[in-house]
Amino acid sequence: MSDAVERPLTPSVFARLRAATRYAITGVAPDSWFGPQQPLAPQAPPDVKGRQFDYPFGANLDYVPRPEGGVSFAELRALADALPLLRAVIETRKDQVAAQNFSVRARRFANLPDESARIDRALAFLARPDRRRSFADWLRMLLEDLLVIDAATIYPRFDRGGALYSLDVIDGATIKPLIGDDGRAPEPPDPAYQQVLHGVPAADFSADELLYLPRNARTHRLYGMSPVEQVALTVNIALRREAATLDYYRTGSSPDAFATLPKEWTADQIRSFQDYFDALMSGNSARRRMLKFVPAEFKLIETRQPPLKDQYDEWLARVICYAFSVPATPFVAQVNRATSETMRMQATQEGLLPLKTWIKNALDSVIQGFLGEPGLEFVWVGDDAIDPLQQAQTLQILVSAGIKTREEARAELGLGGDTAGAGLGKYNQNHDERGRFSTAVDAVNPGAAEPDGKPKPKGVQIASNNTVMSDVIMGGGAAGIPSIDQRNGAGRPSRSAPRHVKVLRRPEGRGGALGWACVEGSCRKIAG
Repeated sequence: MSDAVERPLTPSVFARLRAATRYAITGVAPDSWFGPQQPLAPQAPPDVKGRQFDYPFGANLDYVPRPEGGVSFAELRALADALPLLRAVIETRKDQVAAQNFSVRARRFANLPDESARIDRALAFLARPDRRRSFADWLRMLLEDLLVIDAATIYPRFDRGGALYSLDVIDGATIKPLIGDDGRAPEPPDPAYQQVLHGVPAADFSADELLYLPRNARTHRLYGMSPVEQVALTVNIALRREAATLDYYRTGSSPDAFATLPKEWTADQIRSFQDYFDALMSGNSARRRMLKFVPAEFKLIETRQPPLKDQYDEWLARVICYAFSVPATPFVAQVNRATSETMRMQATQEGLLPLKTWIKNALDSVIQGFLGEPGLEFVWVGDDAIDPLQQAQTLQILVSAGIKTREEARAELGLGGDTAGAGLGKYNQNHDERGRFSTAVDAVNPGAAEPDGKPKPKGVQIASNNTVMSDVIMGGGAAGIPSIDQRNGAGRPSRSAPRHVKVLRRPEGRGGALGWACVEGSCRKIAG
């Protein structure tokens, strides 16, 4: 009997065994009853793991923009221009955004030297981003490509010194996104985009040379999906209804009436009379209304005119307006004021605010990256789509409750700081005039004395919590502050006192009745 020969296993064997165990699911045995079985081992190389989507082979070789089928860029623009309703909605949204006020400010916790000069330089650049048009006109060009083809594109141009010279909006329909092996845009300095002009690739751009900004990007597509593409079928239906209405007014879909002729007339006689009558009436509107003599037993059968507008037209308008988050109030039946206001606020929250956020993110990347100001940011000042009265009342309540200071409210309105009232600070109705917290025990035991034996003032609110109004609107007392005669004999505010004034009083002590009246977050003493 010969001795056994030991042969060591090669490292490749262990590698294959280790790889085989990686794809084994614990607990799944081959002999399990109708079991799921082990999955097939992956056949692709390891570096394929994490590919964004299953793109077609040679995707970068197909240089025609938007080649994956569907609606082309040219068709999307034709749809947006052909339907008057769709074009009106697009222009309305562009008008709303272009009418907004904006500014540039320092980012939070950014300690910038010469902050004012930096902000002025950024605002001066944004006044005419492309050196030709104002910011509003420049923004309208960008929004056109965003809303119609979802391919808003900005090309930053630099001077010879390397400073940002202009932001040129270029046609997004000429841009072909490129992808790497993982299905994503290549990192600089590799080309990430190609511009196709006259049917041939004309220029390459890296990711830091071009801002290609689709808003509705998807994982399985290289191109975004615009609101126009979302309602392309609805727009096609509306276009055919518009064409049918135009044909009705131009040629008519059916005769206005049918006339009977004597039954003994032959077909040739009827045709001859028809030709004679058409020649007599054609092109002469006045003759059509003149008196006509007809044979005996003549009968006229009028046809019913088709409706030129019905509920389906309103439905089409609602769908198109909903895609752009624009109120459909001008195109539908009359609604009451509450419904109209609700639709307006809903359209603002669902459409205008997300669009403004997209613009802010795009311009932040310009200011912080291309303009070289990482400590600054683009901000919208105020909100013209919100009722100014409602906004003022909201800020007034927040300031009165101590949630916001006057300076914060002024900053939200874009009015800057208020140095004159900076010393007032936040007003908290749960604090007394010394800034101490008033507990429930203090409220029910107002006569408790301090260690020095003096009555302790309390911040007990005994008036209404309604919205505080300004001194101008309020009446009574000096500067609009209610005087002591508005309280009853017990030192409490009378029922006739203004309920929009917060009165903080302390019990009767030395010096007579003394209280505090707080208006718009500032407190003042009222003498007894």
